[in-house]
Amino acid sequence: MSTLRTEPTGQAPVAPPAIADRIAVGVEVSRSGLAALEWATAETAGTGAHLTVCHVQGHDDDDPAPDPSTLALTRPDLERYIRRSRQRVGAGQCSVELPPGDLVRALLALSERADLLVVGSRNKADPLHRSVASRLAAQAHCPVVIVRPVMGYEAAPFAGHVVVGVDGTPASAAAVRLAFAYARRHGRAVTAVHVDDRRPGDFWVDDRFLETHFTAEPPGLDLLARAVEPVAAGFPRIPVQRAVYGGDPVDGLRRAASGAALLVLGRHGHRRPAPLRLGSTSRAFASRAACVVAVVPEDTQPD
Repeated sequence: MSTLRTEPTGQAPVAPPAIADRIAVGVEVSRSGLAALEWATAETAGTGAHLTVCHVQGHDDDDPAPDPSTLALTRPDLERYIRRSRQRVGAGQCSVELPPGDLVRALLALSERADLLVVGSRNKADPLHRSVASRLAAQAHCPVVIVRPVMGYEAAPFAGHVVVGVDGTPASAAAVRLAFAYARRHGRAVTAVHVDDRRPGDFWVDDRFLETHFTAEPPGLDLLARAVEPVAAGFPRIPVQRAVYGGDPVDGLRRAASGAALLVLGRHGHRRPAPLRLGSTSRAFASRAACVVAVVPEDTQPD
């Protein structure tokens, strides 16, 4: 069972801690792969957490498998980026693994020893890599963060917020905990979103009707309160908003998360077969999103 840090009630840390004690990142020399390394390094630096940097060399690569002692000779580009991360995190807090073989299998094995796995996702023209991100999100033993180099959306309603999808399940409860841990680390607001597919595509935020189809307080408001308020009590300095959208869940969350600092979604736990762990909404965002996405198994508990 993986663990995430939470803030003790009534105590204010001197510096924001990491969102997990053991962060692992899968790295490749590409725009998305380097964005994942940067994201993981920033989450680890100065926190006391440990970062594992993993580059997997496939069976069909022509070059011999590198090892840490010869990496500067065999892959100088990769070694340069890893060295910068080690300098920021601290050599004693950063290890490097260079396993050969299947990418998904190697990263799934790494997820058994991590509290958070970070991977990149290439552009939408690369369906193979998107399937890798989805498979990791569905099968990893810890939460998975999928990093995409994206532009900001300052005009979006929750730009810069940590947006978390809530549906009342144990999976979304675990997602709420990670959302607050990340928001504390970065001084962000949390917006909890429930999408009601029985209503048209309108939305309601706190006590304001931003569109006019809702004729009364939406029923999802109580669901959000039950999911968010117990966790928010442990993070009293974090601003919280609640939003209920109508219409298709994927479309509603996509509108809510446009320009978000992070979108956090839940995933069913390991009691289910791997193909059934990732619901249609989480699968859609693991494959394609306009922001960084975290997928959290329901059996992730606070430390």
